[in-house]
Amino acid sequence: MEVVFINKSLKDLFLTGKEKGKPIYGKDLVKSYIKKVTIIMGCAHSRDLVNFKSLHLEALVKEKKYKGMHSIRVNDQYRLILRFIKSSESIDKDIVEITEIHDLTDYHQ
Repeated sequence: MEVVFINKSLKDLFLTGKEKGKPIYGKDLVKSYIKKVTIIMGCAHSRDLVNFKSLHLEALVKEKKYKGMHSIRVNDQYRLILRFIKSSESIDKDIVEITEIHDLTDYHQ
């Protein structure tokens, strides 16, 4: 699945494995974040993510800010906010699903 990072700092975190400036997340969370994004990239469709029970993929309906988005758990405290977009702009005219990564949030707050 193609992944698009809406948040530039999350893209940099995935590519380098290091936070810029004062660390917010910690090494274990960064390692888990990279692992989860790699799993997403390895899936052909969002429905494949359901097979990974540990991700706890769920639609977000209560929070207006994230309406129409989904989340997966990165660890016990943080979740990754995603939006799945279907696009038929590929060369072979197949429907391609793109995952936008929007945020890494503490869902206990």
